[in-house]
Amino acid sequence: MKRIVYIVSFIVIIGLAVNLLENRASQDTGLAKEIDSLLKKGETQIDLTRLTNFKWTQVSLFGPYTTDESIEDLMNIEFKGDNGGIDLLDDRFLLVFANEKHAVKTVVLSRKHGTYTIKDNRLLVVDR
Repeated sequence: MKRIVYIVSFIVIIGLAVNLLENRASQDTGLAKEIDSLLKKGETQIDLTRLTNFKWTQVSLFGPYTTDESIEDLMNIEFKGDNGGIDLLDDRFLLVFANEKHAVKTVVLSRKHGTYTIKDNRLLVVDR
C-alpha cells in the first residue's frame, strides 16, 4: 500500500513540474545583444525572421508597465515566463514571440535607441 502511495505521489509531482515548466517563455539575451548591436550600427529596420532560430507565428512589442494579463489579451495567447520586468520598469520595451497560443521567447530592448514598432509581423522598426 505504501508503494502505491509513493508511486501516485511521484506521478503527481512530475505532473505538476511539467505543468509549471511547459510553455514558458524564456528571455533570449543572445537575440537582445544581436538586436542591440544592429541598432548601434544605425539599423532602423531589423528583419526578425532572419535573426531567430526558433519557431514562432506572431511577434508583438510592449512598452513600459505592461502587465502579463495585457500581453495575453492583446496577443490572444497564454503568457507564462520571463517578462523582463516590463510591468515594473520604464526603461525598456519587450518583444514577445508566440507560437500559436503560447509565448515562446521574450527579448528586452532598451529605450536608449528610441521607440519601436512591429511591421508586417516580422520587422522591428526603430524611430530615433
